[in-house]
Amino acid sequence: MRKLESSLNTVLKDKNVKSIMLELNTESYFETNIKTIKILQKKGFGGVVYVSIQRPFKNISSTLKKQRISIKNMLFIDVASAVSNEAREKYKECVHISPKLDVDELIKAIYASAEKIKGKKFIFIDSLTTFALYKPISETLRFTEFLMQLVKGEKNTVLILNVAKDLSQKKFIQNVIVHADKIIEVKT
Repeated sequence: MRKLESSLNTVLKDKNVKSIMLELNTESYFETNIKTIKILQKKGFGGVVYVSIQRPFKNISSTLKKQRISIKNMLFIDVASAVSNEAREKYKECVHISPKLDVDELIKAIYASAEKIKGKKFIFIDSLTTFALYKPISETLRFTEFLMQLVKGEKNTVLILNVAKDLSQKKFIQNVIVHADKIIEVKT
C-alpha cells in the first residue's frame, strides 16, 4: 500500500490532474478504498463525496469509524442500498437515490453534494465495475464522462474512480482510460 500512497502523492502534485482511475484487485478492493481515503485526507482533501456502489452506507460508515476515519466532512450517495432494495434510513451524511439507478438522478445528487462541501474535496466512486453491472456501457461512459468534465472546471476537486483489474469488458476500460487524466495500477 505504500506504493499507492507514493503514486497518489506523485500524481496529485500535478495540478492539472483532476481524474484518477485506480485499477484494483478484487480481493483488496475495500481495503484499498479505505487506504485511498486516508491518504487523500492526509493530503488536505477535507471533504469527500463517497458514491457507495459496492456497499451500503451503514456498512461503509461503521467500517470507516472503526478505522478512525472521520465522516464529519463526508457525504455518501448510497447506490448499493438502492439497487439491493434495502431499507433506506435517514442519516444527515447520506443521500439515497431511487432503485432504478437513473444516471441523471445520480449525477444531480453528486453535483448537489459536492456543492455543499467547501474547500479541497474529492469525489470517490468506490466501484465503477459494479456500476457497469447495473447499467449499459453507454450509460456508464456517459456517467464517467460527465464527472470528469465536472471536476475539470473545479479548482479544488479531484475525481477517483475504482475499477477491477480483471474486468471482462476491456473495451469499456479503454474508453474510460481515454478520459481519465491518470491511471494507477494498485498492486497488493
